[in-house]
Amino acid sequence: MITVAVNQALYATNELRLHMGRALDNGVTQAEISEIIAHTLWYSGFPTGVNAARVAAEVFAERGLPTSPPGASDRSPPENPDLEFPGAFPQTPYLRDLLNQVVYAETWQREELSPRDRSMITVAVGTALYASSEVRHHVGRALDNGVTQEEIGEIITHVTFYSGFPTGVNAARVTAEVFEARGLPMGDGRFPAAPYLDELIDGLVFDETWGREQLSARDRSLATIAVTLANYQTDQLRVHLNRGLDNGLSTEEIAELIAQVTLYSGFPTGVNASRTFAEVLRERGLPLPDSPSPTKPTNK
Repeated sequence: MITVAVNQALYATNELRLHMGRALDNGVTQAEISEIIAHTLWYSGFPTGVNAARVAAEVFAERGLPTSPPGASDRSPPENPDLEFPGAFPQTPYLRDLLNQVVYAETWQREELSPRDRSMITVAVGTALYASSEVRHHVGRALDNGVTQEEIGEIITHVTFYSGFPTGVNAARVTAEVFEARGLPMGDGRFPAAPYLDELIDGLVFDETWGREQLSARDRSLATIAVTLANYQTDQLRVHLNRGLDNGLSTEEIAELIAQVTLYSGFPTGVNASRTFAEVLRERGLPLPDSPSPTKPTNK
């Protein structure tokens, strides 16, 4: 279930198709898949839900299953719902109404998925989207809904393979804060809320992948900075800006990398990366790169 939800959230159509089939093989019903799609779209956006619904229809048709899942129910909005967050979003009251009346009073109360299932799905999606505040809230809600600490740690580790290690590292850090605030026991290590993540990062990512000779350490830093920049993953961006400098990238090259990627990922990501890079340079006592003179295209 969580793999279907994560791939829906990431708009990973081919993976979504594969894992919908796998979910059916693993005993997830059509009605449950339908409900996963409906639940997840509130956290990842309607375009992801529309895409997932289309993929589900194709998967069902290929298997000779009815397009409309047996057991799936229509909307049944509550008449006088209890408001989960009555004071939320005073500046955007319509969003507050959607959150309270549709997301929590209606969607979370539907019986096609248990509250525990919904919590697991939502923690997974929050992890995949690097949504720290949502992870923080829904890890607490998951504990209240019967998901164990070990299960939450395993969700984070599982999702990491689909959404990338920066998302897992971020979720593990936020989850550890939730566990600590609740006085729950944790072990030692960098990621006590998701201990297996330690082994994966040291062994699989840095010892194995970073050690492969097909790309130099400098070039791997170039690619990693670009990805963490594009995904607005500030903590990991800071780590890999430092690592990039250690691996031989110059300040001018990193500045140019930021400018290049910004054209494809949007100015907010570039502004965030520029600010983070300036902080890294100040911490290292390095000067900011010189501003290049703009070049004018020549008419030929």
